[in-house]
Amino acid sequence: MTRLYLDNNASSPLRAAARSAMADCIAQSGNASAQHRDGQAMRGLIERARENVALEMGICSQDLFFTGSGTEADNMAIYSAVKAGCKTLLISAMDHPATIKAAEAFGEKVEFIPADTHGRTDVVWLKARLENWDKADGRPFVSIVAANSETGVIQDIESAIDITHDAGGLILVDAVQAFGKIPMVGQADYLAVSAHKVGGPQGVGALYVAADAPFTSLIHGGGQERNRRAGTMNTLGLVGFGAAMSEFDHNKYTSAARDHLEAGLKALEPNLTIFGEGVARLPNTSFFSVLDASSMTLMMSLDLNGVSVSTGTACSSGKVGASRAITAMGLGDKAPKGAIRVSFGHDHTVADAEKFLLLWARIRNKVSPNQSMDSSPIRMNQF
Repeated sequence: MTRLYLDNNASSPLRAAARSAMADCIAQSGNASAQHRDGQAMRGLIERARENVALEMGICSQDLFFTGSGTEADNMAIYSAVKAGCKTLLISAMDHPATIKAAEAFGEKVEFIPADTHGRTDVVWLKARLENWDKADGRPFVSIVAANSETGVIQDIESAIDITHDAGGLILVDAVQAFGKIPMVGQADYLAVSAHKVGGPQGVGALYVAADAPFTSLIHGGGQERNRRAGTMNTLGLVGFGAAMSEFDHNKYTSAARDHLEAGLKALEPNLTIFGEGVARLPNTSFFSVLDASSMTLMMSLDLNGVSVSTGTACSSGKVGASRAITAMGLGDKAPKGAIRVSFGHDHTVADAEKFLLLWARIRNKVSPNQSMDSSPIRMNQF
């Protein structure tokens, strides 16, 4: 049985163009920092990748440098802001742990920008908070995720950018989850992305730093990346990142499979909650719960039957905690046993959503919305 991979928000499969480019690159020799012909050939591959990624981000390639992950990019931005005098850091409650934990580690004080029950960051609260800013807190700093990784809810980053800049502050947009799925908008001071969410290799990220934004290196050593990130360049990974961008097509991300999935689940589950439903979301993401079943049990049952999804719980040191997004939305009562996240890839279709529904119905001892009540039981060899 061919597995059905529906966990693309965690990591998307390597694109064919990236795999091919990396295979060609691995046969070459040379350090991109070397001055000889082999080194400069490797340097040329990196610069070509930089141009491809920058084009998709809508920025100048000279303002982009590569990192080892989106998490590292977030950490670099926050570290730079703190070094520049930002003391109290305003972090969206819908942000990823990469920004939240970095802010808690580097900043003197962290305040969370609240979210509504739909999972949208409250930009009205942000405006009011910045209008009453105490200069003793240093320059204002705001972090907002472009789209939440669990719910897929798209945030109003354009308003957040305008509000922050009107107050003379700096703003980081963590676009790791949104990058490649929706166009980048606004002009943040820092913009973080990652390769493996868009069909590039794991272990590669990038950070845009505006020309007038402060920056302090977090990693010291050689002079790579114009003295912004020391260390031998991961040419193989960067070539894969750039190649993935070269074949990217936003139009391949549609909500058809997600919408079919949710319509089918509503027919099957009377106590279904879809988090973020009714507001703008990433077209590939559905985050839902049922009251009577553990998300971990459901995830494991799906996994044993050939489907990969994520749960809305986080495991750390053997402990299971509630979804950060659901908690921020104040909807913990809607997911007492956790939630399931299904995230489609660019090449998934309605047929894939239907396969999921058939299996879900089997696991839950329900009748699929497209299966008659008197039909034979669902057989796994149907897909």
